[in-house]
This record gives sequence, C-alpha cells and structure tokens, in this order.
Amino acid sequence: MKNKDELNKLKEEYNKIEIPKDLDDVIEKAFKESKKEVEKKSYKRNIRRWCASAATIGAIIVSINISPTFADNLENIPVIGGIIKVVNLNNYRINRNGYDISIDVPEISTIDSKDLEYKLNEEFKKEGKEEYKKYENELKNIEKSGEKSHKYGKVWYEILNENDNVISIVRYNYESQGSSDTTRKIYNVDKKDKEILTLKGMFGNNDYVDVISKNILKQMKERAKKDPLDSYFVDSSFKIRKDQDFYINNKNELVICFDKYEVAPGSSGLVEFTIPTEIVNNLMK
Repeated sequence: MKNKDELNKLKEEYNKIEIPKDLDDVIEKAFKESKKEVEKKSYKRNIRRWCASAATIGAIIVSINISPTFADNLENIPVIGGIIKVVNLNNYRINRNGYDISIDVPEISTIDSKDLEYKLNEEFKKEGKEEYKKYENELKNIEKSGEKSHKYGKVWYEILNENDNVISIVRYNYESQGSSDTTRKIYNVDKKDKEILTLKGMFGNNDYVDVISKNILKQMKERAKKDPLDSYFVDSSFKIRKDQDFYINNKNELVICFDKYEVAPGSSGLVEFTIPTEIVNNLMK
C-alpha cells in the first residue's frame, strides 16, 4: 500500500508537468541501450535485467519531467507463457477538446529470436506513432475549423491465445463517435521455429483462399438457418483475403477472423469461423 500511495503521489505531481517534444527519441534510445545489455545474459538473468531496465526508464522519464499518462503502466510487467514478456507503455495520449484517445505501445522480449523480437517491436512502435499522428492531425483540423467534436478511441494489445506451438498477440483498435467500431490485427508467433505465421506461409499456395472461403460460406448459411438474426452481407463470390486475420486456438484449430462490419452487421461484432481440422490438414499436404 505504501508503494502505491507513493506512486499515486508522484503521478499527481506529474500532472502539472509538460511533456518534452523529444520524449519518443529518449525512450527509444533507452530501450535500445537496455536491450544490448540484456542480450548478453542468460534467460533467468534477462528477467532480472529487464525489470531493472524498466526501472531505469522510469528514472529517465522522471528526470525529463514526464506526464503520468506515459508512466501509468510501467509497473505492469507480465510474463506470459514463459516465452514472451510484455511491457505496456501508454506512450500516446490525447485528451482535449472532446477527444479522448489512448494508444498502448508494447515492448516484448525473451522470444529467443532477437531478429523476430526486433521486427515485432518495430512494428508495434510504427503502428503506435501512425495512430497518434492520425488522431492528432484529425483533431488539429477540427480545431482550425472551430467545430466541436467528441471522439473516444483506444488501442491496446492482448494475448489472444497460447498453446504448445503458437502464441497469438492481438492489437485492438476501438473508436466511438456516435456509433462504435472495433478492428483488430493478430500476430501469430511460432514458438518452436521462432517465426511469424501467415496463411500463405502455412499453406504455400493460393488454393487455401478458395477452399477456406467455401467452408466459411457454408458455415454462414448453417448459422443463418439456425438463427435468422445471424445474417451476413456476402454472396457466392465471397473470398477471404490472402492475409486474412487468424489465430490457432487451444485445440490447434485454425480460426479465421473478421472485423466488425466486414462480413456482417455491426450487431454481430467481431466474427470468427473455426475451420475443420481435416480441411486444414488437406491444404497442408
């Protein structure tokens, strides 16, 4: 309780402090320097070193007068599945003139593949910056016009599923402005081969698009027959994308994912279809 009280007191003090313009560069430099040290140590030592790195970054942030919005999640360093460790840094926040936007940018480590680790982290940082710039430009245009607008947005990451072979990290993007919308992007990491899984990489040819699409169409019809309210606005020409979002569930089944409004009315939310194992096995032969 004492530590929490002290942390809350620090956060209250930070509220009055302006965020430096070069904050992104300082944090990125700190991470890179910390990672160089971490890579020299064993796995168990990595855990201790990473925690120390997070504390070092926190000290750097305090020294450059960071806002508490950026520090909110520094104390949360969950170890997930013994392979991937995620630090959620709430790096980007907009809260003015009716806009309330929060963008989480994670940093992962201990994948046992530094190339893959670097690739994922760079992608997360790129996505976070792009989302922040998009909202900032959108709000600046509204402010210039003198109009009033209200929007709530949140971008965050979660572990969608993990089994012996694959761990799936999902990036959610939720927006509410009158109506709401939710999109997602899924990263599937092969825990044994230490690589990112894609549908094309799994099946190696274009047949999977037609075969999986036909099965999904069949499932759509079966669902609609059972429940008339379960409807879809696709026709017989429907095809999944070659890079359609997916994950492997805890039964090692392929699950194809669609965003809200992508194949069904908004009331259906995020839509998923589990592809029968025999179909997947035939495609992989």
